[in-house]
Amino acid sequence: MAPFESGRRLCLLFSAGGVPYAVEATAVLEVATPDASGDRIRGALNLHDLSALLGGPAEVRPGTAVVLDVSPTLAVRVREVFEVADVAKDPLFGLPAMVGEALAGMMRGAILHAGRLHLELDADALPALLESKVTLGAPARPIYLLDEPPQSALVFGSQGRLYGIPLSFVSQVIGRTGAFSPMPSPAGPLAGLFPHAQALWPVFSMPGLLGASAEAEPLFLLAEIAGQDVGFCASKVYGVHGDFRPADARGEFSARELSGPALFLDLERVFS
Repeated sequence: MAPFESGRRLCLLFSAGGVPYAVEATAVLEVATPDASGDRIRGALNLHDLSALLGGPAEVRPGTAVVLDVSPTLAVRVREVFEVADVAKDPLFGLPAMVGEALAGMMRGAILHAGRLHLELDADALPALLESKVTLGAPARPIYLLDEPPQSALVFGSQGRLYGIPLSFVSQVIGRTGAFSPMPSPAGPLAGLFPHAQALWPVFSMPGLLGASAEAEPLFLLAEIAGQDVGFCASKVYGVHGDFRPADARGEFSARELSGPALFLDLERVFS
């Protein structure tokens, strides 16, 4: 019985470049082991690293070959195939606009299955990546700094530096779980996506916003900024502080019991 006739929706679930993905099973022609050379399947189809096509690192070899029923036929190398699963009753999320138009054009959304978030690929869109030079990382955002600190702020550490967020923005601090999905491309300020409270949160890195790598860390600060749900990575939270005083650099402010100044971005302007 066809999936639409039985109320089922079957997807192949797998990972590539450390990112979990899903693709509708009807778009899959074959799952196989690559040839001994690692570059082809059955000596006929060239294998392309899915991770690299999406802007990520080269895949661990030999990996697994997935042949997609698209035009032209596309064989991609993935890291691991998990299962073919019925996702009809699983939560399905639309991707937030913050991931960027280029990446969103390759995805249908995200599926939360068995506690793991899978980005759902649009198989028909993937062949265009063979000749595309489009950057699929989340776009950079403008940087604005606060000239005056808030009365109270949550101070946290990320990649060895202190940052502050006005307490009025912060809704919750939670630990990262296995439901978090990193982005396919390490370029850009967005570390990944996290499903929480029936919403899909884009999780940014403060160092990533400033041009460094966007690394996922053990804690997420969830906030509402300019009417949008936004998360931030943190390695440690130093609590709520006030009575800030200007430090040497613009946007940096010191407070008692802090080991150094904290940088405050004007987040309303950054995310408006």
